[in-house]
Amino acid sequence: MKWDVKSFVGGIVVGSALFSGLALAAPAYPNSSEINKTPFTYYFDGVPKSPAMDVQGILYKNSVYVPIRFVAENLGKSVIYDGKTKSIYLGKLPAGKMYSKMEAVELVKKKFAGSLTPQHIVEYDHDDEKGHYVIQIYQTVVNNFQSGDSYTSTYGWFVVNPNTGEIRSLLQ
Repeated sequence: MKWDVKSFVGGIVVGSALFSGLALAAPAYPNSSEINKTPFTYYFDGVPKSPAMDVQGILYKNSVYVPIRFVAENLGKSVIYDGKTKSIYLGKLPAGKMYSKMEAVELVKKKFAGSLTPQHIVEYDHDDEKGHYVIQIYQTVVNNFQSGDSYTSTYGWFVVNPNTGEIRSLLQ
């Protein structure tokens, strides 16, 4: 088999097309060169304190991210992490049952399970001004598979009270 210029250029074009998606599939994590991990000194009521070297803060885009356990313990607060609900408690635990954002999403999924399709997405969006969780149910509908045109079809917006688990429509 003889290679000519047309075959070579064709191979370059096909290879470029195949590997061009790698940049799009790359994770959206910060570039490690943008993160400045330095040993910060923190002051609590005028007293300098530094965390252990393995739990230093991180400077990223002019914001310092601090280990929460180090800060809470230096403020005299306990820290409890609940991996099941992805909740972090600082200081006292809530007196009554508090629903986490993940539990609120599950409550909404359960309530509307009979009318949702597998294509529907139920996700936490934000907290409202009263501290209630705002949950959106939607699906992405593709108009044209060749061009990839699509739109978002919203089933509804719902508010979940974190104290009671009560669900109500946001649009009521």
